[in-house]
Amino acid sequence: MEIINLDKVSFNWQDILARLSKGRRKSSSEDMVVTAERAYKEGLPALHMQSVIEVYEKIDLLDGCLMLSLGGGAKEKLLIGPRAGYLVPAEKVAVVLNTVGSGLVVLMQDYSQKKDYLMMYCLDLIGVQALAEVSSNARKYVESMAEKIGCGVGPSMQPGSVNGWGVDGQRDLYRLGHGEKIGLELNEATFLVPHISNSAVIGLGADYSENKVGSMCHECPRRDECLWRRENVE
Repeated sequence: MEIINLDKVSFNWQDILARLSKGRRKSSSEDMVVTAERAYKEGLPALHMQSVIEVYEKIDLLDGCLMLSLGGGAKEKLLIGPRAGYLVPAEKVAVVLNTVGSGLVVLMQDYSQKKDYLMMYCLDLIGVQALAEVSSNARKYVESMAEKIGCGVGPSMQPGSVNGWGVDGQRDLYRLGHGEKIGLELNEATFLVPHISNSAVIGLGADYSENKVGSMCHECPRRDECLWRRENVE
């Protein structure tokens, strides 16, 4: 198991303002400019960006179920569903969980209680952008790991974003990835808490032709309305 910390982000408050202003015909208002800058100043110190990565040997793949070795003769069946074929070339499977921590969420809740919804929304944009960078950092770690053992990598497959694999799949990934090690919990609806977090599984194997972890954006039912889709572009 590896726990990875990310200490800084590459975006600035102007990037948050650009997200905030996207789709507007008019230029950004003074209030939007001031709020984006203030949210960036207050939001960054609240981030606690971490990933936890656990790698398992793949034993078999049958009828959409991935059989993993837990070591010591123990096995685990992981139901992926109809898109499990993306893991056919895998020899190993990396379970990845990412989060920006609870501090930003607490800050958002504070501004919600104050009914400062613009500030809350800017903080949310910061959290989502930060999570994208944490996730990218984790993918690069998996790519480096694969390169060291002479393997390629498959796409990053996330429960709820792959046809036939619902968000309830996070229950298995949380357990297999030891989400508690980075302060994560699961609520009754199997969503990760704090909510600006995600989970994924990535295959590693000599039969994969790619050395960069791809996306599954083309499979996601929310692809058309998603402003954060990756489309294989870092």
